[in-house]
Amino acid sequence: MFEIHAISLHIQRLQALFAELVRQAFEQLGVTVPESINLLEMKMKSNLATIGKTWRQQAMAEGLAQGRIEGEAKGRVEGRTKAWAESLVFLLVERFGALAPSLRTRIRRARLATLERWFKRAIAAPDLHSVFKSSR
Repeated sequence: MFEIHAISLHIQRLQALFAELVRQAFEQLGVTVPESINLLEMKMKSNLATIGKTWRQQAMAEGLAQGRIEGEAKGRVEGRTKAWAESLVFLLVERFGALAPSLRTRIRRARLATLERWFKRAIAAPDLHSVFKSSR
């Protein structure tokens, strides 16, 4: 009988330790589990599901926020790139006359750094070809 009581006591201690570890893990993830909830009861499954839904919602919200930030940054780069392309076309037309549609397409498809480099060259280039020549 003593052995059964001792084993039962050990089981209770292990259960309490388990419950405390689970609570601490939840708290590290930003979810507080009230002391009144018995983590070892079957009804905890529904509470864990609720907590899981909360985590999923938080993760989705964080993902959406991160996506918005990345999207805004990408939009700014795209906007700057488009502005540089339009400015370069304007400068080239003013300096050298009409541009071929293929050259306008090349300019629209260029990266921002390339557009900046071409724009700087276009300011003093003696001819249109000099703006786009390779700098090797």
